[in-house]
Amino acid sequence: MSVTPLYGKIADDLRQMIISGDLAPGDRLPSEREICERYGVSHAVARQAIAYIRQQGLAVSHQGKGSFVSERREYFRNIGSRYGRGFKPNLRESEEGGWTTHVTSEFSQIQATDYIASRLDLSPGEMVTQVIYRWLTDGEVTEKSIQWEPLNLIKGTPIETPSSGDINQPDVLTRFDSIGIHVDEVKEEIRTRMPTPEEMQEMRIPVGVPVFEIQRTHLSFVPVETAIIVLRGDKWVLRNNQVVPVENESA
Repeated sequence: MSVTPLYGKIADDLRQMIISGDLAPGDRLPSEREICERYGVSHAVARQAIAYIRQQGLAVSHQGKGSFVSERREYFRNIGSRYGRGFKPNLRESEEGGWTTHVTSEFSQIQATDYIASRLDLSPGEMVTQVIYRWLTDGEVTEKSIQWEPLNLIKGTPIETPSSGDINQPDVLTRFDSIGIHVDEVKEEIRTRMPTPEEMQEMRIPVGVPVFEIQRTHLSFVPVETAIIVLRGDKWVLRNNQVVPVENESA
């Protein structure tokens, strides 16, 4: 049975104060001296507790002033009514939330691995387009995705080169509509997991913070696109609104 180190217990108390709102964004954390007096611990333990809170992205330190609760902004992704012709969900969400988004992309054509082939109903080794997107929201990389499309469907068409990811560009449905392939189903599976070391470094994810992983596939009877989308768990909220019809009691 593992035992939580003393600094971890103190950090848990501080975290709960932040989550509950007892310590609001911009508030100063208790100083090392205050923690020492409150918990009867050494300065080394107090310093570890504060460092652990910083590592989780909950606080920032200012030289000579102390540590302060981080400003935390949440970004919302609609998962219940996200896809539809002409929706432009990324543009709609950024406008509703009032944040700015910049996207970088890396495009290539590769042979489908066993995994990609299984997602696109192809044979391993068939050619696919691959594009890696990095989404900077208010200047931070909060989302990364890798998207694949079967080259045998789009080669020689105007959509052979995928979208750059700019929120004003056509979405997957619109792109395939333009070549006569009409998407009639979008499947998403959402999981939580801990980030890989590469994701932690690239997205500056604090220690202990999980990510959402969304596995998405657009289908027109057969898969025409598939993607893995990774979102920082401390930045994104997945929102699902459903309209529940009321039965006509007089019927």
